[in-house]
Order: sequence, then C-alpha cells, then structure tokens
Amino acid sequence: MASIQPIIFPIKGTATNLNLRVSSFLMDAKSVNFIYNLTTDGDEANLILPKVVDSGEIFMNESEFAQWGADNNYCIEWACEKLGLTLIK
Repeated sequence: MASIQPIIFPIKGTATNLNLRVSSFLMDAKSVNFIYNLTTDGDEANLILPKVVDSGEIFMNESEFAQWGADNNYCIEWACEKLGLTLIK
C-alpha cells in the first residue's frame, strides 16, 4: 500500500491509498498488467475497514517493464504517474 494525495470520488469517498498488484505473468514476460485499488483510510481503533473507491487495470509496456529492475517502488511511482496520482513519501 502506498499513501497518495487525497483524491475525491463523488458519492464513493476520498481515496488516500494505492494498492497495486501484478496480474500473473510468465517468467519470460516483456510486459505486464497491474490491478490497482484506490482506497479510503480505515480506522482500526473503531473497526472501520478501508473502502475501495476505484479500481482497474493498467498496462506496463515493454520499455517500461525493462526499467523495472529489482526496485518495486518503480512500479508504484509508474502507476501513480499513469493514474495521475501524487505519491506521498
């Protein structure tokens, strides 16, 4: 999970987190799909779970995939750029 600058989705809520996961891919892959969820903050003390306010898939092409390397933060930064989100570090 990565913290993002809050983004308002009317009726649905305010997303403050990006959850990103890779769809399955072959070991010789040259591109990949990611599934993302934008969620609200939960409140553990009051037993309120985070709520998904937006979700979808984004595609990392061959040249972007080649830059991934060993640092998974690259994928989070890449996804934020693709989705027009601002990552809070």
